[in-house]
Amino acid sequence: MSRRCVFDIETAPLDDADIPPAFVEKLKEANPEEEEGWREKLGLYSLSASAITIALVNPDSQRGEVIYDNRHGDLDSLEAPEGYEVSLFGGTEIEMLERFWEIIPQYDQIISYNGRNFDVPFLMQRSLVCEVPVTTNLMPYRYRLDGKHLDLADVLSWFRATRPYGLASWTQAIGATSPKEGSVAGAGVGAAFAEGRAREIAEYCLRDVIATAQLAERVGHYWSPMLH
Repeated sequence: MSRRCVFDIETAPLDDADIPPAFVEKLKEANPEEEEGWREKLGLYSLSASAITIALVNPDSQRGEVIYDNRHGDLDSLEAPEGYEVSLFGGTEIEMLERFWEIIPQYDQIISYNGRNFDVPFLMQRSLVCEVPVTTNLMPYRYRLDGKHLDLADVLSWFRATRPYGLASWTQAIGATSPKEGSVAGAGVGAAFAEGRAREIAEYCLRDVIATAQLAERVGHYWSPMLH
C-alpha cells in the first residue's frame, strides 16, 4: 500500500522590519486607494509572512504531526477529532521547515487542497529565504493525477476548467468535518497568532487537513478512473 500524507499550512505576517521595503512598495502600488489596505494581504505572501503551522496526517493510519511556531510557548496537547492521533513539534520557522522537508520524502503521495497555488510555493520560497534545503519536488508536471502531489482543487475543477470552490464549500456539501467549527479560521489567523493563540490555530489547521482527507477519500472512491 502506498503511503499518503495530507497537509495544510497557516501563515502570519512578519514584523515590519523583516519585510523587504521593495515588496512593501509593490503592495502599496496594488492598493493605492487604501492607505493601510496592503497590510491586510501581508499573510498571503512568502516575502511578508512566515509559516506558523504545518499539519500533516496519514489518512490511512489517521496519525500525523502538527509542526508549529513556538515563539509563544510550547503546546502540550491538541484537541484532535475522534480516531486521530497527532504528535507535536514546536520550533523556529527554520526548524519547522527542516522538519517538514525531513518528513515529506517518506510518503509516496502528498495530498492538499490548493497546495500547488499556495502552500507548496510558500514553503519552497520560505525555505529559500531561510536557507533550508528542499528535499522533494512537490511541483511536478501539473496535468497528471498520479504524481507525487495531488491537489484536490485541481482535481475537482478539472485543472481550473471550472470554478475551484473553497474547501469549506466542498466539505459541507459532502457532509464531512467542517474546518470552520472552531474559534479561529481563515483571515483571522494572523491576528490570533499575534495574540498568542497558537493552540487554536494548530487545531484549525488540523481540522483543515482532516477535512481535506475526508474529501480525498470521497474523490478516490467515486472518481477512481480519472486518478490512474
